[in-house]
Amino acid sequence: MTHTLEISVRIPSLRVRRDGKEDLETIVNSDVRFFKNVEVEAIPKLGDVLTMTVGSSGTFKCEVTRSDWHHEKHMFVAACRYSKRTIAQAEYQALVDATDWQVRGLLLGPATTR
Repeated sequence: MTHTLEISVRIPSLRVRRDGKEDLETIVNSDVRFFKNVEVEAIPKLGDVLTMTVGSSGTFKCEVTRSDWHHEKHMFVAACRYSKRTIAQAEYQALVDATDWQVRGLLLGPATTR
């Protein structure tokens, strides 16, 4: 039996060089999470490592930090963290541009700038 599960992933902050600028810019991701609904056979447990897809070709791993039933959504939500300490700019941009992922601010709802 499959279950619909919402994945909430914490992505590390990163430093990027913007076109035309000499200095590095920091993109702080501590106040946002990336969300996606997936179908799973079993609800993941603390410490489980999941392989997530980005668009049609990319993947990354994330570690489950908690799984809870969310009454208003009528589904489990798994909070996860990106498995590496850093994220490459290209991988981050692919995640931001992916139509199968949503970005939400922790306190204010959907993130307005990315």
